Amino acid sequence: MKNKNHNIRFNMEKEDECRAWELLHSPKVQQMFKSQNKFVIEAVNDYYDRCVAMKNDPYLETREKEDSFAERIVEAVEKKMMSNLPALFGMYMAQMQAFLLSVPMGAYPAAQGGMVYGQAQAGTLSNCTNPPNIATQDTEDAQVQDKQEGVTEPPN
Repeated sequence: MKNKNHNIRFNMEKEDECRAWELLHSPKVQQMFKSQNKFVIEAVNDYYDRCVAMKNDPYLETREKEDSFAERIVEAVEKKMMSNLPALFGMYMAQMQAFLLSVPMGAYPAAQGGMVYGQAQAGTLSNCTNPPNIATQDTEDAQVQDKQEGVTEPPN
């Protein structure tokens, strides 16, 4: 015989059996399962698997509750962080702008687009010597211009 049959009685005077009857005939069960028969089969199998798992691991339910609680916390933190991300980014950008504005000109050449780590300054060779006539010519030109304008250096 390919199919087997088993009849179930529901005593409507007992609360848990009445609830089982109502669940079996609820619209939600009709929507979620192909048939009442499929629902009963899955319910019996799931219940049995759960009972066996609980017998083998008495702390299973506690761990499941803890894992569920931890997952809800993680989801809440992620949601809050993502909702606050634009504000945090804006504060970061405002602080970076204030930092760049507070740096005196020439104090950090990299901040003004000058020398970047590992690069030599313009007019300096890799062995830290000036190329011929470039630095001395600039200094001489500045001294000649100062004399023409009547600028003198302050006394030490």
